[in-house]
Amino acid sequence: MNLQTVRSAAEQAALRAGEVLRPLFDQPHQEQIKSNIYDVVTEGDLAAEAAILPVLKAAFPQFGFVSEEGAAGFSGDGVGAEFLWHIDPIDGTTNFANNIPFFSISIALADQALNPLVGVVYMPILGELFSAAQGHGATLNGKPIHVSGTVDMKRAVMSSGFPTARHTLPEDQNNLKQWRDMLWAVRDLRRFGSAALDLAYVACGRLDGFWERHIHSWDCLAGICLIQEAGGTVTDYHGVPERALTGAEVVASNSLLHAGMLDVLHG
Repeated sequence: MNLQTVRSAAEQAALRAGEVLRPLFDQPHQEQIKSNIYDVVTEGDLAAEAAILPVLKAAFPQFGFVSEEGAAGFSGDGVGAEFLWHIDPIDGTTNFANNIPFFSISIALADQALNPLVGVVYMPILGELFSAAQGHGATLNGKPIHVSGTVDMKRAVMSSGFPTARHTLPEDQNNLKQWRDMLWAVRDLRRFGSAALDLAYVACGRLDGFWERHIHSWDCLAGICLIQEAGGTVTDYHGVPERALTGAEVVASNSLLHAGMLDVLHG
């Protein structure tokens, strides 16, 4: 399999979704509640998914789909497939619904073990296309990117997020303690509202690290591919990859700060 060809198809699908989303941005939106009032889907999510899936299906009909919005019209495709697309048509739906431009389209191809082979994260309003393929490096709008060289936690800027079920989770799971502890350990924290964007920012050195629990493969696999190809490290909270790939626990860094992040998270 030519991963550069796969990467090109993922880029084209993301760009097509961006064309669909840009006219919808800064307009009134139609919201539907999913698991709770904090977890919503908009007409933009569904329109972006409808733009992405046919592009990928036409290019690689043998691959399956895992998409946040259910891959409408493609359910059952690729069952038992060796490779699966993991797609979030809008990562940062709350931002989109409130006409805040910090949302992204996340597309990854992974094997059955969830190892990401290709990752694309696109910010349609800012026109930033992050892209990577295993063994081929990571780029931003075609130019190579690398993680930061920050070595001191006190100079680091990091990001995180909070689960939509935070109101019902115990304190050790809702990220409030970890946020407070990390705030004391680093220069500052950011909360952009899109895990895929956070990970892309680690890959290009705008952020030095990111951590979050209770997200999904479609939120993180593209960003994980970007970071791995940009020279960074991604693990779960115990320093191994398994739970990071599912999104259950993600700790991403420039590698130099990884041990320090894990120490804070276990403090």
